[in-house]
Amino acid sequence: MTFTDSAREIVASAVREFGSGLAVLSSFQREDVIVTDLVLSAAPGTRVLTLDTGRLPVATLQMIEAVERRYSIQVERMEPDPREVASMVALYGPDLFRESVPNRMLCCELRKSRPLARGLSGLAAYFTGLRRAQAKSRASIEIFDRTGPSVKISPLADWKTEDVLRYTREQGLPEHALYARGYTSIGCDPCTRPVVAGEDERAGRWWWETDAVKECGLHFSADGRAERTVDVLLREVLAHAASAPPASLSQ
Repeated sequence: MTFTDSAREIVASAVREFGSGLAVLSSFQREDVIVTDLVLSAAPGTRVLTLDTGRLPVATLQMIEAVERRYSIQVERMEPDPREVASMVALYGPDLFRESVPNRMLCCELRKSRPLARGLSGLAAYFTGLRRAQAKSRASIEIFDRTGPSVKISPLADWKTEDVLRYTREQGLPEHALYARGYTSIGCDPCTRPVVAGEDERAGRWWWETDAVKECGLHFSADGRAERTVDVLLREVLAHAASAPPASLSQ
C-alpha cells in the first residue's frame, strides 16, 4: 500500500465512523491542502475550517481564496474574541509574544486555542495535516487521537517531506507563496521566518525563543511552569475584557 493509499483509507475510515460530524482544520500549508483534497474527494460536503488570528500573512489569505475557488467551497473562519484581543493588547502590547514564552502562549491562547475550542464545539472529529517528521514534538502523534472532546485525525502522520511534495506536484495543488521564500512552516506573520540549512521544519516559528518547544498549544501541552504563568495572564486579560466596552478586531 502506498502512502497515498494509506491516507485515503484513513480518511475513508473516518468518514464511515463520523459522517457529517467531521471537518478539516486547515492553515493552508501543503499538508493541509493535501488533506483537504483527500477529504473532499471522499466526502465533498465536509466543512473546511481555518483560524483567522487577525495577523495572518497576506499570502495565507490568498491561499484561502485559491482553495475556495478550486473546490467551490466557502472556508469557515474562526476568529478570536475582539474584546479579549483588545484587552491583551491594552495590557501587554501588540507584540507581547516577543517578551517571554508565557506571553507568546497567551497570544496563541487568545488568537488560536480559544477560537478553535469554540469552532470545534459539537464536532465529532476533525482532520489535520500533522506529520511526525515535522519536529521532535510531533514524533509520537496518533493517527486517531481520541484524548480530546473531538477526535483529532492526522492522515499524513507517517508521510515524509518528499511524499508531501510528490502529491502536491502530481495533483497540481495550489501552494502557499511563502514556500518559495524559504518558509517551511507558516503561522502568523510576525511569528514566522524562513528556515536555513540544517534547521528542522518548525525552526522558523518563534525563532527568538531558545530551548522552547515550537508549538502554540493547539497540538501541544506546555510544561507546568509555563502553563501556570499563562493561566495567570489569561485571567488578567479576561477580567479586563469583561469590564471593557465592545471592540473590533483591529489589533
